[in-house]
Amino acid sequence: MEFASAVDQVIRENLDKLRKPGVLFIRPGYKSKGGKVTDEPAIVVTVANKRKGVPASARIPSKIGPYPTDVRQASPMLRLRAADPERYAEVADSAPPELQRPIFPFERDASGQLVEPTVAAAVAKVAAHKPPKPNLPPTPSPVPLDPVSGQFTITCHASPDAGWPTLKPFIAGTQHRLTMAMYEFTAPYIVQAVTTDLKHRSLALVLDDPHDPTKRDQTEVQTHDQLAQGLGKSMTFAWALEAADPHVSEWVYPSAYHIKVMVRDGKAFWLSSGNLNRTNQPDIDPVKNPAAAKPIVPNCDRDWHVIVEHEGLAATFEKIITQDLTIASKHQVQGVTSAGIQAAINSQVLAPPKSAKVPKTYFAPKRIAGNMTIQPVLTPDNYVETILPLIRGTKHTFIMQTQYISPPKATPAPGSPAGQSDQVLEALIAAVAELIKEGKTVRLIMSEFETQDKIELLQTRGIPQKNIAIQHKVHNKGMIIDDSIVVVGSQNWSGQGVSTNRDASLIIHNADAAKYWGQIFDHDWKNMVEAGGLD
Repeated sequence: MEFASAVDQVIRENLDKLRKPGVLFIRPGYKSKGGKVTDEPAIVVTVANKRKGVPASARIPSKIGPYPTDVRQASPMLRLRAADPERYAEVADSAPPELQRPIFPFERDASGQLVEPTVAAAVAKVAAHKPPKPNLPPTPSPVPLDPVSGQFTITCHASPDAGWPTLKPFIAGTQHRLTMAMYEFTAPYIVQAVTTDLKHRSLALVLDDPHDPTKRDQTEVQTHDQLAQGLGKSMTFAWALEAADPHVSEWVYPSAYHIKVMVRDGKAFWLSSGNLNRTNQPDIDPVKNPAAAKPIVPNCDRDWHVIVEHEGLAATFEKIITQDLTIASKHQVQGVTSAGIQAAINSQVLAPPKSAKVPKTYFAPKRIAGNMTIQPVLTPDNYVETILPLIRGTKHTFIMQTQYISPPKATPAPGSPAGQSDQVLEALIAAVAELIKEGKTVRLIMSEFETQDKIELLQTRGIPQKNIAIQHKVHNKGMIIDDSIVVVGSQNWSGQGVSTNRDASLIIHNADAAKYWGQIFDHDWKNMVEAGGLD
């Protein structure tokens, strides 16, 4: 923000007008109107509880100097940051990226002190008391990740429309073995299906143990125990090598083993943005029975999934998962639970869940057979090398539906310089901004986790509010380029999500697939968004 220094000077000169009851933070930013971020510079004031009927003596002036004020409600994380910086640093260290909130240059607390040094000191203090866990360098993919051309059969589908109704028969069709890499696996009915359908067959599973309790019917430890009891020696299992996971002694992935892939019998595979939980794979069938699904779908997520029937590409993913399993098996810790990290994120920092609108249309799965080109995309292996030129090569239209984009801090906190991960994310954001500058059609749908402060950071980077729409319960991470190329997969646009965590996507060069998911995107843009979007 070129104007940030000038706005900060006005803030410092008028702190007495801003030190009102309930004020937590004050900073330069953009004025918002009707839930949309404008391009007008403003003094953004974050309060503990925004309410009507505030006495005149306690109100923030509507304008100070040449700048309007913009009073905003603090999120639970921001309230925690104001009340207890050390507790905030502890929780933020384990919280998923969607709950993180940025610290802006010149952001000050109610006393006028800069926030960055305070939080940096708290982070350093927490880190000093946290025993380090050794990390291993990532092992390169055991097979090339080149584009594959040939005869494919793919089944395109989405949640909540047809996720579990399509995945369930895929699992049931296993003849010999199912090889799985998964971030979250907590839906009891899916655990039951796997244990039932894989009797006398084998399961190889690498599983993370995430820290987010918001979608849990049960823990991953309970899932593991149920699978082990039901499958016995026919299951080969390892906890993923993720840094905060108490089940492992060393780590490869700094914050998540975020992949969602199943390979069936070495011949076909399912790849998705969605986990095996009740919101990503709800046990409903809206296509066949929309009335029964209607009360459930507002609490379900938008996800894209694909089943690919191709032995060569299935073998690629099976070898990758098997390698992850082999390496992780050497670093397992027995007899521990995840209670410690679960305690770090609780109702104190979780906002009440938001419901989505009920879709106007549900989309049945589409099976497409023919010659096409599909490329596997893996982090930390080749995401930026493949996705960045794909975006830059857009000829006329780029659309993306993703849970969030979390831009790096404009000014890194002291002691935490922006590293390679942030550079990768900045390059991707800059590529999208360049498309807008060139006059290409760019539309972005993001979830409620793309908060106004994150949109402000995108706006400073050349992606304005008018190109962004907010849709509650988006968990997708999909892109469509020029109505002919689709990206389906699990990479969130955070620094670690696009560079250092384990994630998997596919680039599908097929106009019919692009048309299928494009129809779903258009439906959501017209019917499901809450705020923003091109007029």
